[in-house]
Amino acid sequence: MPSDGSPRPDRGPSRPLAPTSRGALALVVATNLLPLAGVVAFGWRVGELLAVYWIEVAALVLAHAAAAMFAERPIVLEDRSFYITGYDEDAERDEVWESDPTPIRLVSWLPPIYRRNFRVVRRSLGVFAFLLFPLVPVGWDALSYLTPTVGLAALGVCGAQVAEVRREFFAERAYEERSPYMVVEAAQRVVFFYFVIGMLTVVPVTVGVFVVEAALAPGLLDRVADAFGVGAVLLPYLLPITLAKAVVEWGRRRAAREDDPDGIATWFTGEDPRREWKKAEESAGEG
Repeated sequence: MPSDGSPRPDRGPSRPLAPTSRGALALVVATNLLPLAGVVAFGWRVGELLAVYWIEVAALVLAHAAAAMFAERPIVLEDRSFYITGYDEDAERDEVWESDPTPIRLVSWLPPIYRRNFRVVRRSLGVFAFLLFPLVPVGWDALSYLTPTVGLAALGVCGAQVAEVRREFFAERAYEERSPYMVVEAAQRVVFFYFVIGMLTVVPVTVGVFVVEAALAPGLLDRVADAFGVGAVLLPYLLPITLAKAVVEWGRRRAAREDDPDGIATWFTGEDPRREWKKAEESAGEG
């Protein structure tokens, strides 16, 4: 910038960060790692952090369940590799609709809902059995982490989930192109991903910590806790969960913004029975 404060004429306007660029990926990872710094350096309670994570996933499931009520397309279950809770490859035929649905208009500023979608949504909420699994070892002590701070954070993450669903399903009118099954499947894939990461993290980390403590450095955990706080001892558990959260955010972002995403984003894209038909038609047209 010149000394008079006017902008340089040889520099164009700064461009915003592309939502799926490497810079955006670095920002997503850094943002998700910040809470770990708070746990170690500022004494944040690990239970409160995990409570916010849990509430965010629960809000994701409920927001998608609500959005599924507006989905217009019929369900197609043939040749799927992923089935949501309550469904399998032998699902009854009355769950696969071939007739036009009857719309129910609740308010003028929303698209109509469909009564037939309620059964899908009700069955899909069985996924909460997986969400309750991490609370089993904690028991009623989990209620002690529902502090005002967690409440404020929960309002933020719930609002973010509602805004994301509004952008993806309503602003983009995706409810016209998806079945209720496809909508709830998007949320359940996230839950299943977290569940697998949790199962792959807890047992190996616990065994590794005890091996290090018993065989290599007796009393190490106590010394680390005294020097840096209990949160530092729990970092081996928190780090995979935090990185998994970054993967979920990045994968969902790419799945929503790219026509044909690859890598981990394909998991969060879900299965659209018409996608292969569309690709086949495009290939035939090019030929």
